[in-house]
Amino acid sequence: MPDRVIRGHYGLLLLIFVLSGFAGLVYQSIWTRYLGLFLGHAAYAQSLVLALFMGGMAAGAGIVARRGIRWRNLIRGYAIVEAVIGLFGLIFHMVFVTALGLSYEVIMPALGEPWLVSTWKWLLAAGLILPQTILLGMTFPMMSGGLIRRWPDRDGDALGGLYFTNSIGAAIGVLVATFLLLPRFGMPGAMLAAGLLNLLVASLAWWLSRGKETPRVTENAPGDARSGVGRRLLYLVLGATFLSSAASFAYEIVFVRMLSLAVGSSLHAFELMLASFIAGIALGALWIRRRADSTDSPLRLVGVLQILMGLAALLALALYSTSFAWVGFLMDALARSDGGYTLFNLGTAAISIIVMIPTAFFAGTTLPLFTVALLRDGQGEASIGRVYAFNTLGAIVGVFAAVHFLIPALGVKLALIVAAMLDIGIGVWVLRWLAVERRALIGVGVAVAVMIGSMWLAVNAVPFDPLRLSSGVYRTGTERLPESAELLFYRDGKTASVAVVSTPDGIVRISTNGKPDASLQFRHEGRPTADEPTMIMAGALPFAYLGSVESAAVVGFGSGMTTHTMLASPLLESLDTIEIEKRMVEGAEWFGDRVERAYEDSRSNIIIDDAKSYFSGQQKKYDAIVSEPSNPWVSGIGALFSQEFYRFVPRFLKDGGIFVQWLQLYEINDNLVGSVLNAMLPEFEDVHGYLTNYGDLLLVASHRPLTDNPDFDSLVNGDFREDLGYINIDAGSQLEFRQVADKRLLEAFARLYDYPVNSDYFPVLSLEAPRTRFRGMQPEQIVRMPHMDVPVLEWLGVRQPPSLDVKLPTVSHFPADSSANDARALARALAMDDYAPLEEVGEDLRNWVTGLGGASAMCTQRPEVFAGVWLADRLLVLTELTVPYLPADGLQGVLIDPEWLDCEALPEGIEDALALIEAYASRDVEAMEERGRRWLQNIDESRPDYLSRFDQVAFAAVQFSLIGQERYDEAGDLEDEFGSDVKARGDYGFTRSLVLAWLKGME
Repeated sequence: MPDRVIRGHYGLLLLIFVLSGFAGLVYQSIWTRYLGLFLGHAAYAQSLVLALFMGGMAAGAGIVARRGIRWRNLIRGYAIVEAVIGLFGLIFHMVFVTALGLSYEVIMPALGEPWLVSTWKWLLAAGLILPQTILLGMTFPMMSGGLIRRWPDRDGDALGGLYFTNSIGAAIGVLVATFLLLPRFGMPGAMLAAGLLNLLVASLAWWLSRGKETPRVTENAPGDARSGVGRRLLYLVLGATFLSSAASFAYEIVFVRMLSLAVGSSLHAFELMLASFIAGIALGALWIRRRADSTDSPLRLVGVLQILMGLAALLALALYSTSFAWVGFLMDALARSDGGYTLFNLGTAAISIIVMIPTAFFAGTTLPLFTVALLRDGQGEASIGRVYAFNTLGAIVGVFAAVHFLIPALGVKLALIVAAMLDIGIGVWVLRWLAVERRALIGVGVAVAVMIGSMWLAVNAVPFDPLRLSSGVYRTGTERLPESAELLFYRDGKTASVAVVSTPDGIVRISTNGKPDASLQFRHEGRPTADEPTMIMAGALPFAYLGSVESAAVVGFGSGMTTHTMLASPLLESLDTIEIEKRMVEGAEWFGDRVERAYEDSRSNIIIDDAKSYFSGQQKKYDAIVSEPSNPWVSGIGALFSQEFYRFVPRFLKDGGIFVQWLQLYEINDNLVGSVLNAMLPEFEDVHGYLTNYGDLLLVASHRPLTDNPDFDSLVNGDFREDLGYINIDAGSQLEFRQVADKRLLEAFARLYDYPVNSDYFPVLSLEAPRTRFRGMQPEQIVRMPHMDVPVLEWLGVRQPPSLDVKLPTVSHFPADSSANDARALARALAMDDYAPLEEVGEDLRNWVTGLGGASAMCTQRPEVFAGVWLADRLLVLTELTVPYLPADGLQGVLIDPEWLDCEALPEGIEDALALIEAYASRDVEAMEERGRRWLQNIDESRPDYLSRFDQVAFAAVQFSLIGQERYDEAGDLEDEFGSDVKARGDYGFTRSLVLAWLKGME
């Protein structure tokens, strides 16, 4: 082949390395997700996954360093390696799923001993990705060696160009994987796409491999006795490469942790930060591409750049301190819409770029320069593999040091400063090695002075204000907590930064990365926080269903309140609480005696680990497991709401055991709730749902049918009396009233919102919940179900209105309690002419009821005012305010033989409306059907318009009566019979859709 044709291939070879880098980062991202499902998402697990990845890369580079010189055509060898990687990518999902199933079902139970189980997990993890990572590690030195063989006068250009193209491809791969491949094709599809891309790269590389390669002869072998200087240079370069890479990867870890406090810790935020850092590396490689060949001393240049990299990292601290104001501006300026979320992502990406790119830029210059230094010394193309291998090994050390030592021991700020000092120290060390003149020594001294001065400035001049770091500005738009807030605790842990803050209203909150995870009220006269009913009920409900619970587990420590509540039972013999972040447990100690049993009770066992790892390793079975993870939008949390998790958990429940799932109903929408329900419901025989406040749902599940009558009285009259008293619950029927669904109704809801199942392999929550968080969305329908205008929960058999002799909480976060208390006060005023209870309700309702009480007088004295419209409106509202919350005996004198309405003559049709509503209020199924059908059959245009208000009531009355008589087919046919005549609006419209979905499940 003519030489000019071969030279034309130079740009094409660089181009296909973009595709290789793209596929490589897709693999790294998706492999980490796959192995995280098996190993768990604890910090040590993530670190070891990265160690397997980087270790394999180092081994691959080492193989090329040792044997590459013997291969006659490195580009062709590269093509073969890419093809094999692609084939592994095509079959990875199938192999992983098979291996996972065998491990959980056969191998791990047979091994028994926890240390054997752990050993097996790590061996399998290594076996799944090490072959591919070794091959990936071979690609850079093979392509680099092939290029410098064919273009021997362009070492720096080739190395810098390849590092740039590989890195820019990697940055694009991160974004495409997260925002395109995962949402559309899931993890299996992303792996398949990467595998196909590797095969394409292999085909192109094979086609471009034609032509002759001339191996670079080693002129100054470091192992040769004649080249002592060469050996020392090799040690210097490899040592500096190792330490520089360690510092660079520490930067990446620390930057992500720092920026998570400002821009959030969602999957989207994490991937944008990662892409920004890699893009900075790519730009550095691009800049050094031309300069590496033209510089007279690559080592001197890299020494200066190392010092500049350290200084850039320190500058990043100052830039970072302003990022909270930038995010606050974005939150204030952007609309809470899908378009606003796109702009928010672009804005936070820009913030990440500003903070990280200067440091990452210099990090991208070092590897090409270190390699060129050895090549110029005549140490041959093996230098490429050696430098790449040590660069990779340094990355492993940097990640481990940052995650397990620097951040937990020093905090993120000092961790970054230590990494910066390491880089500056490397630069000084390299320059000192080169310094043979007095002027050069003076320069080294100046560098040392700069190192000391910059460290002092970074520590003292750039404060990290914990009240700003804990603000959660990415959720609230507030860049700093108020001065009145008292910081009780702040620590950087391995996985998150944990803060405990007290506010003047007596509330103490614990947060991770600025997101509050639990709060308690410490003033006796103060109102309990919204979190307290959820945490206390989560701990108490299993005992109502099981009576006796001997062993239990809680996933997620939070405030420790759930653990504390469960330990109130003397029958509980052991309780394991599994928490991923040690600092969370340390911070929650500030809740004091409110959670003291969690810390002081000998039965309490707090484990710092990932829940799936701990459960699978221990193989222990429990009577009850309570899962209370953070919000689904937090990166990694979606796996605790996945179909695979709900298949996994029952393996660790005893026969008939109870599983309780806490699902946050805020910063999420109905579709995503449906996604979780579609994942959970098929995996359990029975599920009940309880709303604990206005935004939290507890799902109680079992592989056996759940009792329809849990013993709530035993809770309020027994061991849990004191804890339930904190949330104003002193009667079992109060807990019963908070049930909002059984399994049939939950299935209907999930059917109504037929959204894709949240799965480990198709992570719907992780991908969509960050958007609903930004928009501040709430699943309106499921939250409204307990206090709808229509008594749908009663007629679908979920719950009954509470008896009138049951006192409901007056200070409650459960809206239906307030609605029921209002209904009781309203009924008492109208039926018994007792207006005293109205003093406890809102002024608007009080005035409305007072006006209604004068209806009879108005009817007699001013009949021209007392028209059908006025009475129809009030009668309908009265029905909606009372029927869902009062039993039939509570409606006597209100809607049944109404005492407040004494008129000789009623407007047209109102008498029929009263008869319909009376049957509806009496729960008389035969009368409801008869009067409702008569009403629906008489719908025509000639009647007064105000009567159309009762069409929906008539439809609901007939449908509910048929359901009450178990005539389900007829209830479903009612939509075809009368649906087109009755407009579906508001709660009535949603109820009709829900009932149809419920009836479909009865087929």
